Amino acid sequence: MIFLFCILPYTQGVKAQHNELEQAFNKAFRYHYSNKDSAYFYYEKTIRLAKKQNELDYVLNGYIYLMNANGYYYDLKNYQKNLKLEDSLLTYDKRFESLQSYSYYKDYLLFDKGNYHYKIKDYATSKKYFQELFTKLNAVPQNKQTKNDLLTLSSLYSFLGTIYKHTGKYELAEYNLKKDITLVSKHRDSIDEWESSIMNSEKLLSQVYEDKKDFKAANLLLTKALAFYKKKEKDPSFKNRILSTYLLLAKNYIQQDKFQLAITTLDESGHIYSEDNPFSRDVDLIYGDAYLGLKNYSQADAYYRDGLLKIKKYREYQKHQDIAIAYAKLGNLFMKQQKIANSLKQYQLALIQLEKNFEDLNYNSNPIPENVLSKRVLITILKEKLNALFEAYTITKNVDYLKTANKTSKTIIKTLDVLRPEFESKLDKEFLVSETYPTIEKMVEISYKLYQHSKENKYIDDAFFYMEKSKSIALLEAHRNAEATKYGNIPSYIISEEQIYRAKISRLDEDIFNSNSKEKSVLVDSLFATKKNYYEYIAKIEHDYPKYYELKYKSTVITAPELKKELNSNQSVFSYLVAENAIYLIVTTQNNDTFYKLASNETLKNTISDFYRQLSNPTLEDRTAYVKNGNLIYKAIVEPTLKNNKTSDIVILPDDVLNYLPFDVLQTDVNNEKSYLLSKYSISYASSATLLQEQNKTNVKSSNKLMVFAPHFNKLVSEKKENQERYDMSPLVYNSQEAKNISAYFQGTIYDGKKASIANFKNNSGDYNLIHFATHASANDEFPDYSYLAFENNDDNSNLLYAKDLYNYQINADMVTLSACQTGFGKLQKGEGMLSLARAFNYAGVPSIVTTLWKISDQSTSEIMKSFYKNLSDGLSKKEALRQAKLTYLNSNDDAFLRHPYYWSGIIITGNTMPLQTTNYVLWVISIFAGILIIWLIYTKLFKRFK
Repeated sequence: MIFLFCILPYTQGVKAQHNELEQAFNKAFRYHYSNKDSAYFYYEKTIRLAKKQNELDYVLNGYIYLMNANGYYYDLKNYQKNLKLEDSLLTYDKRFESLQSYSYYKDYLLFDKGNYHYKIKDYATSKKYFQELFTKLNAVPQNKQTKNDLLTLSSLYSFLGTIYKHTGKYELAEYNLKKDITLVSKHRDSIDEWESSIMNSEKLLSQVYEDKKDFKAANLLLTKALAFYKKKEKDPSFKNRILSTYLLLAKNYIQQDKFQLAITTLDESGHIYSEDNPFSRDVDLIYGDAYLGLKNYSQADAYYRDGLLKIKKYREYQKHQDIAIAYAKLGNLFMKQQKIANSLKQYQLALIQLEKNFEDLNYNSNPIPENVLSKRVLITILKEKLNALFEAYTITKNVDYLKTANKTSKTIIKTLDVLRPEFESKLDKEFLVSETYPTIEKMVEISYKLYQHSKENKYIDDAFFYMEKSKSIALLEAHRNAEATKYGNIPSYIISEEQIYRAKISRLDEDIFNSNSKEKSVLVDSLFATKKNYYEYIAKIEHDYPKYYELKYKSTVITAPELKKELNSNQSVFSYLVAENAIYLIVTTQNNDTFYKLASNETLKNTISDFYRQLSNPTLEDRTAYVKNGNLIYKAIVEPTLKNNKTSDIVILPDDVLNYLPFDVLQTDVNNEKSYLLSKYSISYASSATLLQEQNKTNVKSSNKLMVFAPHFNKLVSEKKENQERYDMSPLVYNSQEAKNISAYFQGTIYDGKKASIANFKNNSGDYNLIHFATHASANDEFPDYSYLAFENNDDNSNLLYAKDLYNYQINADMVTLSACQTGFGKLQKGEGMLSLARAFNYAGVPSIVTTLWKISDQSTSEIMKSFYKNLSDGLSKKEALRQAKLTYLNSNDDAFLRHPYYWSGIIITGNTMPLQTTNYVLWVISIFAGILIIWLIYTKLFKRFK
């Protein structure tokens, strides 16, 4: 949106030498919104007369108004031509430098360049120009900002917000649009048409909500905007805004399957536009979408084809992503009618529009992702093509369609790899993964069907590849970022600067979370200014240090054959993917891999939920309620894999609701308490096989040093519950004893009482390779970044270490044990797993995490931890040490209630499970004695031989 009155004062202030010049300009302005040809004619006449009369202000304002008309009518060819002409005048004609308003014209030229590139959807270039102007205007002190400055800043906020929306950066999009609304509301007395400006930004904000699938919030904003704009129908300058709001509202209804309401909304807008209106091609496509929803295929076809022709003509028959989108809509239409050949042809025509040198009509081929005009549009069309190919197979049973679909799957993955570095925000990266996840499910299903047809292992390898590409990508990127920082040849002072940025962002984020409404606005501004500077700083590092960039964005994942080489003969990796109506499972062993499609439905998901509730909240009335569900789950997702599998060591790569399961408590026999999987199998977990591979490369320290945190909390509280749970912030009866018990097996330091502070953790953790927290914790389902570990209360500082704080730590420990409540529990994020404290420690670089799935018992946890650390000191692997500790606990308790899985099964281990370097001094003594004995025997034998 461009505010013409922003430049009007300059024009009105010019006194023309001849009335003819003034009359030409006034006539042009009169036709500005109503008659394109007349407006063009009189603006061009104004420029000619102004040049002849040396009225330099009129020359430049003539161009500015003419380009505004070009933009209003979406006449981009003339917009570009006039932009070059004005740029040339300001760059090479020295006369214009004498103008009092010269600086303003230079600024407006930046604005016009940004607007032009925005309209041709070159968002990177557009952002560059807008950002340059924004930086300049924002540097002006608020008390010196003019009305024109405020108007331009408002436009810049809305443009930048929309650019971020179009590039999938929703966090920044929402911030900029809300910032514009705040700015205009604050300065409403200085801004003409301030209400219109707010409505415009709210309308744009609705599109952010719509992309994030919050259709209700989007609809509320659009309905409000339309009601406002309807009052302005008689003002021609509002025509485009009114029409665009109608179109957005119609699209919103289509997203909610309210197709007839969408048509009614479009019909209502009919009186506003004519066939030559720049929005008419959009109207056609939206009508087509609505009629397609109603299965009125002939009407949909007619509208799509009209829209396609108009877009082609508008884009001068040159390749463009808008043409690609129109072709893709025709592809969807034909697919709905099961006209497979026609559908695939349209998708291929769509793909051809996205790459300059791609002309292949054979649907077996796809463009090169690095070369396309829009990677986001490419992914959208490829996903639609993939679905069409799968549907074609479903109808025809022709396996060739599946093979082409599998090839298309790989192009989608490659496009995602190319696109991912463009996403700066952690939230936007997670949203990208979650949006792509349903397509990953389709890819795995296609691979499974191909495997069923051919029994070729290459399709298991493909499915495994797709699964790995969907698992914990953000976590893997964090790990690789840490490695890139270490080995990317970056000077230490640059790394320090980055850490300062991250620490400041974390602190501001926490301040906002805990602030009141009055403080929040200032803090949010500071946060986003810091984030913007941080992203720019990182972009500079990535540009200046290519090795760092290469390591950080390395997109490779471990393959199934590579994984086999890393497994022992008794090991299996179970990689799960939970789809809508099935659970796919690939079991990989040293010599074999098998591919399963397991039945899944809401009943199974409810059974898992019930099972988790029964484990985490035991009741005296029914101590064995969990048994039946545990056996049902075992039969559904584990039993088929163990029939011919001689494994004893299992790594679980869970997905979706399976993240809630401690697998070792599943029972093979409902009538036998000792039939837990725990009794036969050593079980651990990993976020992905790729991440596990990288965690296993961690160099284990040659000697062990243990750091234990055991806060006392409020020692004055007299009531001490014997069955204490580590979540309610009251004193923990057994944590001090737990600290002493485990310290008997490893040298180190106990930080208890006042010493158990966040400061001591932050300042001293680098000296230890084993860190143990025996404390309180809490999982925050709604805001997972605010799950926390509790340290000793300190009046001066917070005693809570939030998950988000750990994103800024670099912890070099071999293992962290979170002996606290729900440290492995959190919000489920599609593709990323459980957003928990344990995951935050993974972010910080810890390769091995012992964690808990629910609110654990203080006493039983203390007993299990004592055995666990003893077993570690004896040289057992971490997973076997934990398994044996649980078995010891079970075998030492005669009370059936205390053997309930609540007391022992919620403790799990994730990541690297290799043994620590042993520090069992008894073993050392035995080893030394054995060595001396061997030497003595050899010496004696040699002595006798040569005597």
